[in-house]
Amino acid sequence: MPTLTVLDIQRMSSEDGPGLRTTVFLKGCPLRCGWCHNPESIDPRREVLWHAARCMGCGSCAAVCPQGAIACPEKALAFEASGVAIDRARCVGCFACCEACPAGALEAKGLPWDVLKLCRELLKDRAYWGAEGGVTLSGGEALMQGASLELLRLLKERGAHVAIDTCGLVPEARLRAALEHCDMVLYDIKVADSAKHRELTGAGNEEILRNFRIVAESHRRCWIRTPIIPGATDSDENIRAIGELLKEHSDAIERWELCAFNNLCESKYRSMGRAWEFAGVPLAAREKMEALCEIAKSTGACSDTRWTGAVKE
Repeated sequence: MPTLTVLDIQRMSSEDGPGLRTTVFLKGCPLRCGWCHNPESIDPRREVLWHAARCMGCGSCAAVCPQGAIACPEKALAFEASGVAIDRARCVGCFACCEACPAGALEAKGLPWDVLKLCRELLKDRAYWGAEGGVTLSGGEALMQGASLELLRLLKERGAHVAIDTCGLVPEARLRAALEHCDMVLYDIKVADSAKHRELTGAGNEEILRNFRIVAESHRRCWIRTPIIPGATDSDENIRAIGELLKEHSDAIERWELCAFNNLCESKYRSMGRAWEFAGVPLAAREKMEALCEIAKSTGACSDTRWTGAVKE
């Protein structure tokens, strides 16, 4: 059986499709969105995260690293530790440091799973899914790893309700194959203008919009998700333009969600030794989200248009 590099498995999720769901987050994404709230999901390779609050500065990690990729202040107490430095270019993701750390300050992200074993693990949760729930493949990008198709096939053969959460920047053939084995699609459309999309995410949106038409014509349940990012995607013009794009396939769209900016992920960037360009950006105001939602509704793109997420009260 092929393997998948898995970031995490989240149970009892109510935000990744209808009902209660088990969401499996896969490593790797073709986009580089500056606001990404799961930065550890972007790189398809295995990675190590360092959590400063847990670190004792004992040096165990540096002592066992076969690549010499870790520098650690020796014998420092947690509140004195100046920080573990990881040379990401030299790190090969062997996770020896994670196993050696006595405090759990180093966390392995990107564990290999045999696809059949992963399927069996996900199906353990079937009892609480109910009539609407099931499994959602997310990421990163749910379809970036080719073995995701085999996981979809195994889950559908065993009667699970399966959803894929995709940014849409995937090969057309892989998308069409995935649609054969899934019940619904959560589809991101972030920016209507391709040049602006490239500026913000590192890629244009032409392929994303072409693939959206394929999803819309597939007769699968489809929810559109648009992240509302302050200063990036939250203009009236962008929401109106996305609505105009969606309106052509309004009959195929069950829900359009405007997803409020999440600013709780800055610690993830610190744990990866990276700065976050949206650090310090506040949550959107409720009034802003409601106004954008009204603009979205006015386009007639979807009868069920709503905003989700936390806002600044």
